[in-house]
Amino acid sequence: MQKNFNFLFLFLALNISGYSAISVPDTIQIGAIKVAIHESAKPILEKEFKMLGSNKRYVASMLEKMKLYFPVIEPVLNEGCIPNEFKYLCVQESALNGNAISTSNAVGFWQFKYDTAKDVGLKVNSDVDERRHIIEATKGAVNYFNRNNNVLNNWVSTLLSYRLGLGSVKKMSIFPEWNGKSEIQVDSSTDWYVLRFLAYKNFWEDQFAQNPTYANSPSLLTYSQIQGKNLLEISDELKISYDDLKKFNPWILKDYVPSDKNYIIYHPSNLNYYLDSEVVPEEQKIPEKRPIPVEDPKTFVLTASVDTTQLFPVNKNLLPKKKHKEILSKEVETKIHTIVPGDNLTSIAQKYGMTLSEIYSLNHIEPNSILSIGQPIKYVRKIPMVELISKKMDEKSLYTKNNELKQEETKEEKYEEEQIEGPRKITTKEEKESFLIEPAESRIISVIPERAEKEPWKESKLPEKESKIVLSSSEFKKETIEPKREITLPKEHTVLDGETLYGISKKYGISVNDILKLNKELLKNGLKSGQIIKIK
Repeated sequence: MQKNFNFLFLFLALNISGYSAISVPDTIQIGAIKVAIHESAKPILEKEFKMLGSNKRYVASMLEKMKLYFPVIEPVLNEGCIPNEFKYLCVQESALNGNAISTSNAVGFWQFKYDTAKDVGLKVNSDVDERRHIIEATKGAVNYFNRNNNVLNNWVSTLLSYRLGLGSVKKMSIFPEWNGKSEIQVDSSTDWYVLRFLAYKNFWEDQFAQNPTYANSPSLLTYSQIQGKNLLEISDELKISYDDLKKFNPWILKDYVPSDKNYIIYHPSNLNYYLDSEVVPEEQKIPEKRPIPVEDPKTFVLTASVDTTQLFPVNKNLLPKKKHKEILSKEVETKIHTIVPGDNLTSIAQKYGMTLSEIYSLNHIEPNSILSIGQPIKYVRKIPMVELISKKMDEKSLYTKNNELKQEETKEEKYEEEQIEGPRKITTKEEKESFLIEPAESRIISVIPERAEKEPWKESKLPEKESKIVLSSSEFKKETIEPKREITLPKEHTVLDGETLYGISKKYGISVNDILKLNKELLKNGLKSGQIIKIK
């Protein structure tokens, strides 16, 4: 019995692996064209099958995205008379990720560059980017395919022109060989782009057959009548948080939908499923959640794009959230990003709000350059107003403190000059005029050098022309100077919220420069709450 159970478990495990059971067929159909697979090309396709099926989580994720997007891609391809198999090219190009950006700065589901996007009728401006819009981007691809196929007269040649361009394919030997043919053959010398597409088509078609779409599979919920509306207003109407709305519709580049076109936004239907099924406190539940009907894909134009790396996250915060953007100044600064494992130029550019071309230009690197861990990459950012104001206030405090220090130094210099000047007459309160006491009843106080004050045990000879101040015995007692009490400063100070260097310097009666000399790290990192700094 145990042996039978082990055998059954092994049998199921082998079948679950999926990709190993796929064999390369002798022919693959692309529209009306039958593509024969030469024996030399089969190992290449088998290698692609192995790579695609090596990660089960990736396969499951891609199947979910295909079930979500294919129902709205297929009608557009069908209406444009494009072979239905071309939907797998979108998977090959971007993995159905509307936020995908290539190293050559191609963007969106179908990976259009800016000039090509404008050429096929897509709108790309400061308000919207239709390359990230699933249906509009597919319409642009349809226009591109039809235009090239009118010249090449073969869908496989047209497929290759999507990578190389029409002019390049016309110069290749396959152009006359495949022109107008309904049967063609590919071998190991065929361009890798075509062989990879054939592998994608065969692999994902087989996976789709093993994982059919069920009635409760996710679909796209759409919402129209949004022209000119703010996203916060739309989020209130849909009972979806602002962040989710923005994440599922990144083709909207600003916080509002332009009024020049009948745009439609969307979100996956199972987002509501996750929200409803999550156990939350009663006070956090959103009342009167309204389902949004799905329109017939043939009767509407869907506007959409999502970050498909996390297509269906569980949203723990159910209440609509307002996103407050940081206010930036016009001043810019150049900083350094150090490469860590997992970094690439695309992610760095997106993180700091720059384009890939700007990163290339600033760092003098080529698009195909290989990055190494620890490599410094320059980026430019606009300085936030909060940082700029704080910096200017600190500069103003330092300037004020320096002026005060200069004034104090000037006063000290004047005082020292007055002390060094010639004989002074000292008068009592009772008498306005000074008088000399007889030598027998008087004492002589000599103004001696500073060194003698510090070292009173050493005798020093008085200069010949020494200033003398004659005092009576009683007056001497009145003018005796008491030693000053020294104020003991603490060695350290803990920075409180809202404290500045200027305020700390005033508190302890020391200069800002002295604090900076004792704490050189402040010049680089600034002052932080809770930080312990040296005072003496």
